[in-house]
Amino acid sequence: MRILILNPNTTYAFTEAIEKTAVQVKAGGTDVICTNPAAGPSAIESDYDELLSVAPCLDVVLPRKDDFDALVVACYGNHPLIHAAREALKQPVIGIMEASLHLACMVGERYSIVTSGDRAIHMFRRGVRALGVESHCASIRSTHTAVLALEGEQKLDVRDLISKEARAAIEHDGADVISLGCAGMVGLAEEMSELLGVPVIDGVAAGVKVAEALLGCGLFTSKQGAYAPLPKKEYAQMPLYY
Repeated sequence: MRILILNPNTTYAFTEAIEKTAVQVKAGGTDVICTNPAAGPSAIESDYDELLSVAPCLDVVLPRKDDFDALVVACYGNHPLIHAAREALKQPVIGIMEASLHLACMVGERYSIVTSGDRAIHMFRRGVRALGVESHCASIRSTHTAVLALEGEQKLDVRDLISKEARAAIEHDGADVISLGCAGMVGLAEEMSELLGVPVIDGVAAGVKVAEALLGCGLFTSKQGAYAPLPKKEYAQMPLYY
């Protein structure tokens, strides 16, 4: 099976880190292709960023839709690309927040999300409601840092802040599972789990394994109802694959 993993921002260092984690967790018979769009925001930190990133991401996905068996959208959140891609594709489309939180509900009663910026707290509150897992959410905490700090000179300091907020979520909020709320946090889950003594879920790893499970079960995106085939119409001044 071939899984396309799309980092919706333009920061290639994040794409490289995502690929490293995907290669480590994938099954032997799985090929992963990791990429990012050439245009768009350098980090996804707002609804504005999410919407700006959708068209450049579709420009990556749609021309190669016959080249992969599943798509993983490697951006933590209820990214609109996930739903647009499900409308356009029959292959399974997995968002890493969705994969992470559904797994969290299987290994604990209450999870907390630890993310970077404060704005994401509000975005993720809407996301957990949309995904139907709000009742299991103990808290959403942030490190009060920019997403790009995860790949800059502040990287080690940010790791300490993630650990601090995760521990507070366990000790003060009643969390028994931690979901790392940014694709840029790849590579931290095992270390954090050992340090904190609870399951810590990496969204990229969760996305890859859920994609493999769906494909292994022969499942695909339903074309009845919400993700029914799109009506034919002209898309002015847009590529022919739209």
